[in-house]
Amino acid sequence: MKINLKIARREYERGAFLLAVKFSQYALAEDPDDAFAWLTLGHSLLKLHDRIGSIDALENAAVLQPLDTASRVELAIAYGAVGRKSLSRDLLMMVATSKQATAPEMLRIAAALEAVDEPILAMEACRQAGKISPETPEVHYQMGYYAQMTGHPASVSEALMRHAIDLDPANIHFRIGLASLLIRLGRQCEAIAVLERAIPSRLDEITCECCLRRIANLFFDRDDLHRARLCAVRLADIQSSAATSSLSPDTVATP
Repeated sequence: MKINLKIARREYERGAFLLAVKFSQYALAEDPDDAFAWLTLGHSLLKLHDRIGSIDALENAAVLQPLDTASRVELAIAYGAVGRKSLSRDLLMMVATSKQATAPEMLRIAAALEAVDEPILAMEACRQAGKISPETPEVHYQMGYYAQMTGHPASVSEALMRHAIDLDPANIHFRIGLASLLIRLGRQCEAIAVLERAIPSRLDEITCECCLRRIANLFFDRDDLHRARLCAVRLADIQSSAATSSLSPDTVATP
């Protein structure tokens, strides 16, 4: 491996994606047919949310050599993100039916299929992930989520989400998802029971503003003013951090 590509890989692995892009481009200037340099460039640009650039780089890599499963999934996700939904769906299904994807990759495929408005296919991909790794909590949680989207009874979604929590009791995101379902079903007391073991101890893990508002309102309606106030403070902290980040000159750095 040439020196510029070695540096690009090192910078990518340590999270310095701008430098990884720069040294990948240096490597490609030396050898435009280096598939691994195109791959490194493509994945680095993905980390920087440059989906158009990443698609171009990954497509160039694919011309030179077959993409690995993870890269095919990322390329398909990028297609979906730029509005090429049919192409995204078709590539995702090719990978999903290849029997080469791992359980985490199948879960990523499922999420990507849901993002291109294919919840039924997403649920099937999730089911296949469950065949590969039946005790993975995320499999059961995502199945519960997709079950809601595909018209299954609420009891099916609830059972799947509760099983996910049984497998991973500390996961606050699973608890929020189940609590949200219970709130929609008018079962606020049960929603409180799901959340009270994790709040406030895991409150710092919640970054979704909508979730925090929903939880704060739930606690407020049940006269748990202490927890409602803690959720409101967490929400204010997130909003303040977001406002500060948007004003920082570091956020507009370019390669």
